[in-house]
Amino acid sequence: MDDTFRRASDSLPLSALDLQVLLVLSESDLYGYAIMKAVEAQSGGVLSPEIGSLYRVLSRLTDLGWVVETDTPAQPAEGHRGKPRRYYGITELGRAVARSELERLREVVRRAEALGPEGAR
Repeated sequence: MDDTFRRASDSLPLSALDLQVLLVLSESDLYGYAIMKAVEAQSGGVLSPEIGSLYRVLSRLTDLGWVVETDTPAQPAEGHRGKPRRYYGITELGRAVARSELERLREVVRRAEALGPEGAR
């Protein structure tokens, strides 16, 4: 087992919001409000983080080295005025953590399915 995978799997389980943020950022770098809306959309409204709690999550994921602040795109978002937005992206370690958590969840589902309807009581 390589060191990156070991460090990633040592961090599990993730909260639903942590995992969803990593999954959203695995698609593209985004700014806070866009992350919040993407999390809400991808979770089908199950997760609807407040902007303050989202920024606390981003700060923690940054401290862990799973997320980094990235350069602002050359083309600012249409209609945006004011100070530049802070964009975030996922790191390779963040990708490894997300992959490890998804594999852990797959195993949970496999075990649950193996119980069958009788074992789920």
